[in-house]
Amino acid sequence: MAAAGLFTAVHAGTVAAQDSDPAASVRAPALRVYVGLWTTHFRDITRGMRQNWLVGVSWRGMYGGTFVNSFGNRSFTAGIQRTLARGADGTIIPRVGYRLGLVTGYDEEFWSLAGKTPVLPFPQLLGGFDSGMAGVELGIAPLIATFGPNLRF
Repeated sequence: MAAAGLFTAVHAGTVAAQDSDPAASVRAPALRVYVGLWTTHFRDITRGMRQNWLVGVSWRGMYGGTFVNSFGNRSFTAGIQRTLARGADGTIIPRVGYRLGLVTGYDEEFWSLAGKTPVLPFPQLLGGFDSGMAGVELGIAPLIATFGPNLRF
């Protein structure tokens, strides 16, 4: 099932080849290690991109990580991560997906709800490119945009 001829549908962790040949199917990477994160806040775009010192992993549809947020607090995040579509194998492979999870480490300076609860919802749309074992990812969440490199195993 191709979308705009660039992506193929992902089902149960297996990427189907566009020619529907079962032997041409490939497995999606089981482990992705995130080794950095830069963010910008939509409410204060003049702050620019900030390095957030993320270390994280995604594995079999789950993700988790820790980083120093833009307010200087240690944050933890975890939840589900899914790939909606992945391009055909090649030198550079595009992909799109999402995360739904929780994040800690914020107060009302970031969002008024954060002053009432230590854990916030974290929905994020993802887009990225993979080449060999390396990848880059752009994320869009309600209040921030993120950019970061990762390694696939």
